[in-house]
Amino acid sequence: MTAKQGIKKPEKPRADFPLYALSNGQWCKKIAGRHQSFGPWEDPDGAEQAYLDWLARKRLNLPQPKPGEKTVDEIVDLYLDESAERVERKRLGQKRGLSAKTHREHKRHLLWFRDQVIDGHRVGSRAVASLRPDDFSKLYQLIPAHYSCDSIRHRVTYVNGLLTWAADNEFIDRVPATGRLWRIPTRDEVEAEKTSSPAKVWTRPQIKKLLASANPQIAAMIYLGMNAGFGNSDCARLKVDEVSGTWIEVPRGKNGRPRKAWLWPETVKAMKEARKACPKPRRGCEDLFFLTHTGGPWADEETFFDGVGDEFGELKRACGFDGKEFKGVGFYAFRHTFAEHASNATGNNADDIAVKHVLGHLELAQLATYRREIAKPRIKRVCERVRAWFLSGSGNQASNKQKQGKK
Repeated sequence: MTAKQGIKKPEKPRADFPLYALSNGQWCKKIAGRHQSFGPWEDPDGAEQAYLDWLARKRLNLPQPKPGEKTVDEIVDLYLDESAERVERKRLGQKRGLSAKTHREHKRHLLWFRDQVIDGHRVGSRAVASLRPDDFSKLYQLIPAHYSCDSIRHRVTYVNGLLTWAADNEFIDRVPATGRLWRIPTRDEVEAEKTSSPAKVWTRPQIKKLLASANPQIAAMIYLGMNAGFGNSDCARLKVDEVSGTWIEVPRGKNGRPRKAWLWPETVKAMKEARKACPKPRRGCEDLFFLTHTGGPWADEETFFDGVGDEFGELKRACGFDGKEFKGVGFYAFRHTFAEHASNATGNNADDIAVKHVLGHLELAQLATYRREIAKPRIKRVCERVRAWFLSGSGNQASNKQKQGKK
């Protein structure tokens, strides 16, 4: 670095700033009797962070970064840039796209990862190669205590996916060892949590009460939830031409897997009533089956608007289902309700493959390779079983813990 002739050195940004301005235009620290530069005058924050990174490595007895070695900050930025490009590809209808919702999940978990502080040092400023199993053990302890097993699984899986992606793209030489404590919850832990939590299903009396108070569009969505395993986004993106008579056939938006369902007479009637109640569509929404009161879509991936969840939340509170036993039991619980009663058949009525098809889940890989179609009678049979439960009140009332609402 050459000296900046005739230029006044800047003052320290604050009294306890650990570096000093050297005439070569750099913020420096005297180490072992020599000036060591950490960044230009124009970026005191970056220089301080570089110094703290150097200091933490020294305290942790880690090697100093090699030229070109990627930090966690850098690979997170690169990964999220590629993820955003995949969202755009999906918007344009191209292959290997990614939903905006999944991109948001990637971003949330990975920003958490890089912003954690271990031993007084921010993870993002560390070189990926410097991460050790002990670091991941400490990271695991920083996951919020209220997180469910499913949330922990997502967090660990997304971070592991980032590291694998970085190695596959040769940004790092190898995936860092994460140790035995950084792991997804075991099956026993998941089952223990499930038995200690309220069941995320709706009972027949509760559904009847919700339907009695719902507007025509929400009522039709409720029927689709418990008849066809539809979730919030499935209802919001449903198009008019995807409904034909007593059958509905549309790929699952989350994974593109084929799915179809036989519609109950009650569902068909509710959907006709919903169409009658639809307002005039706004421009660009003419093909949507369900429309908000303003004629717009019930969801927006760009802004993460979930009108179905919001509207159902108001209905749920109006019906008195707002106690702690209903925490986490929202519109998506109708999908759980369908799965529970459709899959509880025994003997010749049991058909988990047909249930998976209605839900848009992946069946056994070997079978999926050869099977191109699921026979409609099999699909109709699992849908009829849930209808029989709903109309007669028979079946497994899994959520007896839940009250029937405020009287």
